[in-house]
Order: sequence, then C-alpha cells, then structure tokens
Amino acid sequence: MSQRLMPPNVPQHYCVQYGDRKLKKFTGVLLILFLLGCSNEDQLRQQGVIQLSDAFAADFDLVDHFGEKATDERFEGKPMFIYFGFASCPDVCPAALSTMSASLEAMGHDDDKVQALFITIDPERDTREVLKAHLAFDERILGLTGTQENITASTKAMRLYTKRVPMPDSALGYTMDHQSQFYFVDADGNVQYALVDSMLPGDIARILKHLAN
Repeated sequence: MSQRLMPPNVPQHYCVQYGDRKLKKFTGVLLILFLLGCSNEDQLRQQGVIQLSDAFAADFDLVDHFGEKATDERFEGKPMFIYFGFASCPDVCPAALSTMSASLEAMGHDDDKVQALFITIDPERDTREVLKAHLAFDERILGLTGTQENITASTKAMRLYTKRVPMPDSALGYTMDHQSQFYFVDADGNVQYALVDSMLPGDIARILKHLAN
C-alpha cells in the first residue's frame, strides 16, 4: 500500500522557505523550469517537481547491502537520487525502481555522477542480503537498511509518511503504507526536490544531470 504524492495536494510544509540557500534554490528552479519547458512554478508543480524547504534533511546512519556503513556523510560530494520503499512491495516500489533504473540509463555516461539509493522502510524483512538480491538487476542502485530506530530517524528527517499495516489474513502478516516519490539531494547534502514517481525517466535524467554539474 503506497501513496503517490500528487502535486495539487502537496502539504503546505513542502513549499520552500527562503533562507540561507535562497539564491541557490532560486537559480535551481529557473534551470529546472528551462529543462522541463515550463514557464512558471505552477507548471513545474503540475509536472510533479516539488521544491523542498530546509525542513527536509538527508540524515541517515545505515548500512548498505554489502555490509558497509552508509551515512549521509559518506556520499557528500556526489548528488543523491533517493527512493524509500520495501522489497515485498507488490507494484508501486517495483515500478519506481524501474523508473530509477531507466533514469540512470537515460543519463548515459553521466550515470556515475550521482548515487542512486533505495532505502528500505521495512528493515525487519529487508536485510542487506534481501536488498542485494532485490537490486541485482541494476548495480548502480545501492540498497540501505539498518535498525528500526535508524530507519525511522531517516524517514522523519525526510518528513516521509510511513505506516505498518497489519494483514492478518495474509502469509506476509503486514505491509507498509508510504508516500512514493523520489528525492534529489545536491552534492553538499542539501535536499532540493521531490519528484512524483510517475515522472518520465528522460525528464528525471535532465534534472539529475543539472544537479551533477
């Protein structure tokens, strides 16, 4: 059970609050408008691009699917392309991962300039071995897991809605309800944008290239 974040219903706290990064954010928006052929921010929002405020943070202390420690500091210097989901998700997460992979492919030789991360919201089932097998189709996507406490801390930092939903009549026992969207973090570790998961890979690739340069 996953929720797609639709642009017209974006909560108020998703709107940018101008501060120390005002100029950088403003310049970034102008470039994204140009890349996607939009004339104003309303059109940008309708496209599914949501500029995020300083209330969103890419703070995490996890482990990757190879068993290596994975903190946000480890990836500083390279933009991050992040999706939160879980391996037993029946349809929304696999579709999002397919979009993530296709977006990286559309970047061509620039695909190594960003770090794609799949962060589980179900660490009880998604061990690093499970994530490694789940992401074997694309070695460019790194899976992250950890303790429930640390996973919860990372989703709260990103203001991401997640909820465990009991399924008493299913062998799975439970599923996870969550927002389904991509996060874009710049090379300095600042969360810049959220994108709806229905966005086309080619458009996502253009934004990724912008962040990587």
